[in-house]
Amino acid sequence: MNQEQIFSEMKSRLQREVDYFGGNIPERVALVWYGYIAALLEWDLISIDHHDELADLLPQIPDNPVIAVFLGRSK
Repeated sequence: MNQEQIFSEMKSRLQREVDYFGGNIPERVALVWYGYIAALLEWDLISIDHHDELADLLPQIPDNPVIAVFLGRSK
């Protein structure tokens, strides 16, 4: 699969989650998705633009721990 195919598949899956939860994905579930799409980005399976578009489907989470894991923690 190329990046476009992976992005299309992930967008479809994520949209099904949005629909399943009536547009209000619970924080716990959203954190899993944030981690999933961060891993896809890190492994160069999706582009930054794809990541951002997928992340826009998720609720904003203040102090999202996925960001700290993804970018690294300062000492």
